Amino acid sequence: MRINGIGVQSTNVYGQEEVKSNDTLDVNDFLKILTAQLQHMDPLGGNSSDPTEYINQMTQFTMLEQMNNLVSSIGTITMLSQQQMSFSLVGKEVSIFDGEERFTGIVEKVRYREGVAYPVVNGKEYPMGFIEEIGGKEDVL
Repeated sequence: MRINGIGVQSTNVYGQEEVKSNDTLDVNDFLKILTAQLQHMDPLGGNSSDPTEYINQMTQFTMLEQMNNLVSSIGTITMLSQQQMSFSLVGKEVSIFDGEERFTGIVEKVRYREGVAYPVVNGKEYPMGFIEEIGGKEDVL
């Protein structure tokens, strides 16, 4: 039996259950709060807030959500850029410094683990950051 902590349980597109923690809000949460505030607003203006404040809050929240979407998109673009660069290394001569020695070799293939590319040189995989130079005398025109 699964016991969830504090939060809201929902089902994602793949039918898997997800739990949203209480420290995150999305547009739907904000709209629910806004609707509740509007329903309980005093029409005579006694204890109610300024109506323009709700619009300001909604605008700020929408901007924040769009910024989060932009950050996610930039992450995807960065990952795709790394993949494209790593694919172009296959068959090229590279100079590698592994912290102890410098050597050159041909990139045989590229392995991916958890979205990170590891070029394989001389049968061993290395992080992309170990590559100091790409191309050798054969690649110069």
